[in-house]
Amino acid sequence: PFPENSFDKLTALECAFHFDTREDFFAEAFRVLQPGGRLAIADCLPRVGREINFWLRV
Repeated sequence: PFPENSFDKLTALECAFHFDTREDFFAEAFRVLQPGGRLAIADCLPRVGREINFWLRV
C-alpha cells in the first residue's frame, strides 16, 4: 500500500469491484489522496437489487 497523502490525482478505471464495499474503495482512495486532490473514476458497480451477471449475458 501507498503511504497516506501520496497523490494529488488518482485515476481509477474498473477497479472498485476489487474492494468488498464501495465505502472501502472510497476510504482507500481518499486515504492516499492529498488534501484537495482529485479522483477520476470510471467503473461498473451493480445497484442493489440488480443481477450482477447482467453483463455476462449481453
